[in-house]
Amino acid sequence: MAVVNAHHTEILAAIQKNSGKASQHTFQDSYLGNTHPRYAIRAPVLRTIARAWMKQHRDLSAIAFAKLLTSLIEAESSTEKCMAGILLDYSTDEQRNFDPALFDHWLDHLIGWAEVDAVCTGDYTAYEIDGRWKKWKPLLRKFSKSANIQKRRASLVLCCSPVRRQAYPEMAAIIFENIDRLKSEKEILITKAISWILRSMVKHHAALVQAYIDANFDTLPRIAIRETQVVLNTGKKTKTVSTRMVKKK
Repeated sequence: MAVVNAHHTEILAAIQKNSGKASQHTFQDSYLGNTHPRYAIRAPVLRTIARAWMKQHRDLSAIAFAKLLTSLIEAESSTEKCMAGILLDYSTDEQRNFDPALFDHWLDHLIGWAEVDAVCTGDYTAYEIDGRWKKWKPLLRKFSKSANIQKRRASLVLCCSPVRRQAYPEMAAIIFENIDRLKSEKEILITKAISWILRSMVKHHAALVQAYIDANFDTLPRIAIRETQVVLNTGKKTKTVSTRMVKKK
């Protein structure tokens, strides 16, 4: 597919200059959850490219920035899709002033945890979701009800960064609501997302998380209970601590 966005062309050229040829169907496909082609380039190099490019384009408008992100996310390679998420980390407040509903379209072009998480976690979500809660609240509910499993995962992982940053009771209530809607699913994309969001909530909502686990012990994914209980008990994600799942009386 030919790239028609000039800014996308610049970034792709930098990726290609610093990497090998794009490859497809590697041993990583099953791990990353998709068969999109990937460039042989390390994440720190991608971040260096993104940081330098954004520094040179501080005057890029929110509209132009959103068009660039859309072009990258609609591209064939997973590398370009993930680069959109990295660019979001280095964007200005003004550049982030686009309609969050764009995520509904973007998630139609992302497959697997690596792509979804690259775009849906990070500095942007840490500040913009709670800052524009009136727009995000209905989106999060909508994603949790979607037939697209990528959107269902996003309904949880989008909140990981903001709930780690600060206490947000109203967001916590929506998170629990979305978990209730998804907790019966067996796909690892969802079970691991439930674990991640619960662990992310521990810093500022430990009592709520413990009460939720106790009340939903029989219906939550086992991995979510194990991993979250370790963080509740130790403050760390570790495999060396006993994590016997004993339902509290």
